Amino acid sequence: MARTVSHETDAPALASWGIWDKLALQLILVGVSIYALVVLISGTVMIITTLASGDRQVSLAVDGALPDRASTGSATLLDGHYESAWVSVTGLTPMTNGLLTAGLIVNVVAQVLVAASFVYLAFRLLRRRPFMKSLTWLFVTAGAALLIGSLISQALTGFGSWLVAGELGSTPGTDDFWIMAISVDLVPIGFGFALMLVGSAFEYAQKLSRETEGLV
Repeated sequence: MARTVSHETDAPALASWGIWDKLALQLILVGVSIYALVVLISGTVMIITTLASGDRQVSLAVDGALPDRASTGSATLLDGHYESAWVSVTGLTPMTNGLLTAGLIVNVVAQVLVAASFVYLAFRLLRRRPFMKSLTWLFVTAGAALLIGSLISQALTGFGSWLVAGELGSTPGTDDFWIMAISVDLVPIGFGFALMLVGSAFEYAQKLSRETEGLV
């Protein structure tokens, strides 16, 4: 016999967790909360210290040959070169500093939002109500923020690093030590799509729970 389907915004609570399941979820909640806090604090400290000191740590593209000590074993090194190097620079122009700072801020905000979404997911699982509209929208928002934020952050940081190479004396189309190039990391972009897919899965699970609730 069927009864009227509930039209509440949130899906009904699930069955109670076992003792060990609940303990595991509590540990996960504490862990992701600490991670989110570390990301927020470390990102904030990094932004403040770079603004206060003017020093920058950036990764620049290079095309340098490996030193002789890179091949001292029994194997024969046929070819090898450096692709990038971490450098610490200071005395950059305001435009370069502004681009690097903006890229750092966008990256930190995106990471904090993603970490917060997993904190909220662990919290809702402990409350036995994971299929909620708020959780769906949070994951979709976090995924979009990571996707768009990573593109913006990498564009700002990449162009800023390109300017750093120029301020260190490199020019396009020459054989200078620093290569004026911009690299793109596709991993955050793929992870952003994955988060939005998770949000869509929660939306589907929420609708399925409502339909199941209407059956005896």
